[in-house]
Amino acid sequence: MSKALGPYAGQPIRTFLVGETLASLQVTLVASSEIEISGTAKNGQEALELIPKTNSQVICTELEMPIMDGLDLTRGIMATDPRAILVVSRLGAQENCDKIIQLFEAGAIEVFPLSDNECGPVFDVMMQDLIQKIKILSGVMVWRRRQILSNIARESKRTISGEGSQAIRGMVVMGASTGGPPALKEILAQLPADFPFPIVCVQHIGQGFLQGLLDWLAVNCSLVVAIAVDGKRPQAGTVYFPPECQHLTFDADGMFLISNGSGVDHHIPSVTVCFQSAANRFGSHVIGVLLTGMGEDGVEGMLAIADQGGITIAQNEQSCVIFGMPQRAIEVKAASHILPLQDIASMLLSTASKCTT
Repeated sequence: MSKALGPYAGQPIRTFLVGETLASLQVTLVASSEIEISGTAKNGQEALELIPKTNSQVICTELEMPIMDGLDLTRGIMATDPRAILVVSRLGAQENCDKIIQLFEAGAIEVFPLSDNECGPVFDVMMQDLIQKIKILSGVMVWRRRQILSNIARESKRTISGEGSQAIRGMVVMGASTGGPPALKEILAQLPADFPFPIVCVQHIGQGFLQGLLDWLAVNCSLVVAIAVDGKRPQAGTVYFPPECQHLTFDADGMFLISNGSGVDHHIPSVTVCFQSAANRFGSHVIGVLLTGMGEDGVEGMLAIADQGGITIAQNEQSCVIFGMPQRAIEVKAASHILPLQDIASMLLSTASKCTT
């Protein structure tokens, strides 16, 4: 369980670095004046001994390490001395899918892709992104996880069916950022395989980690989980995500449109772009759900859905890791319902039942 304490407030963030690569970045991190290194360790075993002696706000650990890797370290921290954990990795979903899936189960808040470039503009952008992630995680409090799942079967329960001929009776669109993967899992796991609407999710996640997220969700829910394909019609009972670094919208016939485009509020895919397109195409038949995350992506999209007469749901503060996105939607009166995470699936089921009877 996690709770937002508020965003970075201008004080140096006490950050513990685990892994030799991160240790080598120490000078660059502290040069920003926003990060204070509270300690370093070469591997997870050493970190478990040192972290309790520090007052660290964020644990930033590599995934690939000798003796004890970032996954086992995350499990150990969350079982004994919970902290906000950011895991970095040079491997993407294809090479490291199992561990990425298990990191979310173990309690890691974010995964972040490290580039092999250690100088030049690419490196500078990566470091700024890493600092921003640490700043976001500094506003998160976590509690001990008493049960950790160590193994997850990766066989999907269902296969994707062919194109249907019936018109879509409704559409659910969900957007999330920091803390989103566990939130999406909780909602989707409560929905039956015959849920009557397609569900489209836009989740801000590091490049290379999307497939790991989809595999993890697929074994934790009864719905089909897939990456949307350009020109295909959304199907009921299927959860779709846009491809990495591409926007997802809908054409005049309700088919998926996948495009490169530019970032909106620095995000591609953008929650707002998807939400606005769904509102324009499906009107009052859209249910918009805005979940935990920093910033304002999705707020304008929620307003567009509300303007079309659709239902809009914002996750409440108490159940958010970061309240930023839902909070802003509530402030501008874009949310018709404010619900704790555990109640959102029931609301979706109730609304879908009314629309299909």
